[in-house]
Amino acid sequence: MSADRQQKLFKAIDSLESQLEYLKGLIHDAIPQSEWLDTKEFAERAKLQHRTVTNYVGKGNITKFKKSPTGRYLIHFSELERWGK
Repeated sequence: MSADRQQKLFKAIDSLESQLEYLKGLIHDAIPQSEWLDTKEFAERAKLQHRTVTNYVGKGNITKFKKSPTGRYLIHFSELERWGK
């Protein structure tokens, strides 16, 4: 195999590995690690500002939530469906 062909093969493999890592990230982000998301995770997934999410919880716009033992809000993953995410 020529050096040029070998270099092209390595470049193609690198590209595939990069695409695979990207897909792994998408899959990881799409599958909840828990039924409950903290407000920061919820904001990222719903494409909302963090402060907006905490305001929505306070106003009752986000209804399926609970407080963690440390006092932080945890929002049920099913709330993302209401926000179309």
